Amino acid sequence: MTTRVRMGLAIWAGWTALAVFLAVSTSLTYISTGRTGSWSLTFGRSLSEWWLWALLTPLVVRLARRWPVHGVGRFRHLAAHAAVGAFLAIAKTIVDRAVFGWISGFWMYLLASTAALQFVVYMAIVAGAHLVTYYRTSREREQLEARLAEARLQLLNMQLQPHFLFNTLNTIAELVHEDAETADRMITDLSTLLRRTMELGRTPEVRLDAELDLLSLYLSLQKARFGDRLKASVTVEEDAREARVPLLLLQPIVENSIRHGLARHVVAGRLDITARRAGDELFIEITDDGPGVTGEHVREGVGLGNTRARLDALYPGASTLALTNVAGGGARVSVRLPFRTGTDPA
Repeated sequence: MTTRVRMGLAIWAGWTALAVFLAVSTSLTYISTGRTGSWSLTFGRSLSEWWLWALLTPLVVRLARRWPVHGVGRFRHLAAHAAVGAFLAIAKTIVDRAVFGWISGFWMYLLASTAALQFVVYMAIVAGAHLVTYYRTSREREQLEARLAEARLQLLNMQLQPHFLFNTLNTIAELVHEDAETADRMITDLSTLLRRTMELGRTPEVRLDAELDLLSLYLSLQKARFGDRLKASVTVEEDAREARVPLLLLQPIVENSIRHGLARHVVAGRLDITARRAGDELFIEITDDGPGVTGEHVREGVGLGNTRARLDALYPGASTLALTNVAGGGARVSVRLPFRTGTDPA
């Protein structure tokens, strides 16, 4: 059954229901006042009157779409509706009287109040058509915004992965002539990391456990580069491990901390990653003991900026990412996001 046919049946059913309701109401009114009435005549008159509106409704809807009563030209369109509505109201009143005369053999007078009622019905159909149009437009806009948000999130993910990949390959290229064994180990770890990332699919979220596995591979790559200069610890509360987090959430934050914190250390630098649950929220902190954030050097490049944008896309208004200094030296990135669990890849 086509959409047009379903719509036609819905219009016919709606007007029929109204006609039956009014016919029953009229007949019961006659009975309650002690008068006798003809059920067949009452139903015949009511059905004929409102079925005529069922026939006219598609035309009125087309006119409503052609002459919207908003935006540019709304006053001109209102005048057009007033003119057409008045004409249809008078014409329908005449036709109603003719049909009633044919059914009952009795011709009634044409009343201005009856024509006014028909005009009100016409304007009600116009208003209903506009409401339906507004509803559809709103739904389409919401769906479009959802698709745009999803496309934006996918674009951010695609932007992030090459950023990490190119940085790692540049490191391997620097080491391949100086320490071939370390470079070979990094290639193996990188291959494992990329394969694991591909296994997780294109889902924007994974369990924190899976994200920690990816982070472990990334830290292995960095330890191969920095050796004993990198001291990293990961402390995660047990009930936080099942939380869903954005795929590759931790890696760019840790990369940012290493580049701007550890890379500036002559001796060993420290990196602490913690995650905990607090009610319906998950808190993750990445802390380094580097030089911290200064007014001249705000450390939010592609990695942190991309991560912030992904959080905003996945949890609009329900997540934060803050970069602050730590007392005694160093910087901390604090992430807050809703605590949610699910069946994402682990």
